[in-house]
Amino acid sequence: MKPNLGCPAVRSSVVPRPPRRLFAMMVGLVVVATAASACTSASATAHRASTPNGAAGGAGVAPTPTSPVHAYDPPATTMRSAPARIYDVGHDVSDPFLTVGKGRYDLILSEGGAGVTMNVPVVSGIAVGQWGAITDVMPTLPPWAAPGFTWAPDLHRFGSTFVLYFTALVKSTSPAMECIGAATGSSPTGPFIPMAKPYICQVSQGGSIDPRVFTDDNGTMWMIWKSDQNIGGSSTPTMIWSAPLTGDGMAFTAKPKAILQPDEPWQGTIVESPDMVKVLGTYWLFYSGNWFNSPDYAIGAARCAGPMGPCADSSSVPLVASNAQGKGPGEESVYSDPTGAWLLYTPWHSDSPNLDIPPRPVAMTRIGFGPTGPYLATWMDPPSPPPSMAESPSSSGPTSAGRFAPPTS
Repeated sequence: MKPNLGCPAVRSSVVPRPPRRLFAMMVGLVVVATAASACTSASATAHRASTPNGAAGGAGVAPTPTSPVHAYDPPATTMRSAPARIYDVGHDVSDPFLTVGKGRYDLILSEGGAGVTMNVPVVSGIAVGQWGAITDVMPTLPPWAAPGFTWAPDLHRFGSTFVLYFTALVKSTSPAMECIGAATGSSPTGPFIPMAKPYICQVSQGGSIDPRVFTDDNGTMWMIWKSDQNIGGSSTPTMIWSAPLTGDGMAFTAKPKAILQPDEPWQGTIVESPDMVKVLGTYWLFYSGNWFNSPDYAIGAARCAGPMGPCADSSSVPLVASNAQGKGPGEESVYSDPTGAWLLYTPWHSDSPNLDIPPRPVAMTRIGFGPTGPYLATWMDPPSPPPSMAESPSSSGPTSAGRFAPPTS
C-alpha cells in the first residue's frame, strides 16, 4: 500500500470519449485501448514488515493491532455473480482510481460524461460513495495532445514536486495514437503544468498508455504501462512494461522490460490497465484483458518475481468477468489500507461511440490474497474517515546505471 502523504491525488477524466472509446467511432476499427498515487496509492504495497507500520520499508503495512494479517485474507464472497458495491458518481466514468489525502478519499476518474469538460477531474469525500463536486487539476493540455481525450492519469510525489502522468490522444495521427504525458506541480491539487513533449510514446509499437507508479519496500519507484499494439483494431499482441524511475520521476535508471503479454484464451490479444501491488512479500500485477468494449473484457491477476517481472497468470480464468452486475468489467485499480484491499473497476462495457445508458458507475469489491492468488472476498466498507498512513521513503534517485530517457520512438 502506498502511504498517506497528507494530500489529495488526481486521475484523469475525459469528455468526450477518450481514444480508448474510438473503436466504433472510427470507420477503420480504431481501438486504442492504467502502480501509484502521489499521496496514497490505490496501487498499494501491503506486506509483512519487520518494524511497526512498515516504517523500515516505508511503503508497507505491517500486521499490527490495527493491521492484522487477516485483513488481507478475509472470507471469500458467496456472491460471485454480484461481488461489488456500485457507486453512481453522476457521470459516465471509467478507470476509477481511489486514494487518500487529508483525511478524505479522492476518487479519480477517466470520463466526466456529457457536459463535463475537464482534463483531470477528481471527486472527494470522507466516506466512499459520498462524493463532493468535481474539480480539475490540469486545466491546460500540452501542445501535442488533442482536447477531449485525456484520461488514465497517475499522481506521485518526488521530493517536493508532484508529477502527474496521463494518457492523451496525439494530434493528427492516423490511426489515432495515444501516448503518455507528464505534468509537474508544487501541490497535489495543481495546477499541473504539462511537459511540451510526450513522456512515453512507443510509436513503433502503436503508442503507450495506462501509466502507473509502483513503490517498493526500499523506496525505489517503477513506471508500469502498456504499449498499444492493438492500435487501429490490430490483432498484434500488446505488452505491459516496467522500468525503474529516477528520483525526480522524469527518467529511467534502466531500460524498460516487457513483463506480461497475453497468453490465456480469455485475454485475446490484449492486456492493459496494469496495477502492481505487493502483499505479504509477493508481487501481484492486476490487469484487464481483451477488447474494452466487448463482453469478453475482464480482469486478471499475475504473480511477478519482482517489479520487472517476469509475471505469470495465477489462474487460467479471470478474477472478475461478465456477471449480473454488467458485461465486460475492467479498467481496474487496487486500493488498500491497514484494514484490507479493494478492487475498483468499470462494471460494464462501453458502447462507444455512444454514451452508455444508464451512465457507467464505479464498482468496488473487496479482495483477499491466498496461496493460489487473489480472490473476491466478503464485503466490508472501507473505514470512514480513511485511516492515516505513514509516509513512504523518498526514492534514492539515479543509480549507477545512469539516466535513460523514456522511449519515444
